[in-house]
Amino acid sequence: MNSDDRLVTAQELEALGVMRKGTAYRMAANNQLPHYVVGCSGRGVRFRVGEVLEALRRPALTQRGGYDDR
Repeated sequence: MNSDDRLVTAQELEALGVMRKGTAYRMAANNQLPHYVVGCSGRGVRFRVGEVLEALRRPALTQRGGYDDR
């Protein structure tokens, strides 16, 4: 498994120097970053580093659109 394929927390994204954890949570909540909801309560959020980096390289989406509105 490639290190970009594993699921990481927002805190791990911050430790890797990808982005601050608050930014990751905010962008995930606005569907601007690909993310995975984990746990039975649905409160856990995980990210794949490669997908996050790819999303950050894309041009900004319109205000109406989100990550899921390709």
